[in-house]
Amino acid sequence: MIGARDAQTRSANPPYDRFIVAFRGRTMADTLAELAGQLEKRVKDLRGGRDDAALLAAARDAADQIERRRGALDGDAHEALQMVQRMTFNAAADCWPGWSVSDKPIKSDILLAARDLAERSLELVQELGFGPLRLGTGAWLVGAFDLALGRHLEAIDIFRGARQNYVDASAPGLVLLTDGYVAIARQLAGDQASGEDLDQVCKRIAAGGFEHGDDWIAQLRTALEVFTGKNS
Repeated sequence: MIGARDAQTRSANPPYDRFIVAFRGRTMADTLAELAGQLEKRVKDLRGGRDDAALLAAARDAADQIERRRGALDGDAHEALQMVQRMTFNAAADCWPGWSVSDKPIKSDILLAARDLAERSLELVQELGFGPLRLGTGAWLVGAFDLALGRHLEAIDIFRGARQNYVDASAPGLVLLTDGYVAIARQLAGDQASGEDLDQVCKRIAAGGFEHGDDWIAQLRTALEVFTGKNS
């Protein structure tokens, strides 16, 4: 759950166009995993930039290329799909606005495109059998975009599913972190009657002595500030 980028639309001669031209000039990869590695490198080159639309389009198109060429889930396909899962997750996560407070407008088309990538990444986590910890984080990201889109009840349902994955993975700190996101979604939905509020969850995180506890508390409070401001 780390990353932050400002959403911008595609400009003239954007990085994504250069990505396509550069890739088309390359020699054909010998294996699916080699192709995935080339594509992932070019998606990485767009990360840290200011054009979220270009980043998401590049990650989506890279994933499409691998999906079109894949066959049975042999070793080569498994390696390639791991890279697809990683690049789609990271590209989506970079576009989540809850990481930091910004005066940039939150654009619904970027959120929807990023949510689609997050869902695609989660499906690959399931197919590749990565286990409950990765399932929890993949589901959390989908819920995080529902939160950003104002779909608070949907976000709560997904966060609760992610929480159960973290319980199954014996990750108590991430259970509490996800409780914090449930509390944020409930507050934004106007539900103050059931469950803990964010302050209570943060106190439990602080009392837990977790290595990243302070970071998690800051992450939660930042997300609340971002989405409270969005709805005000």
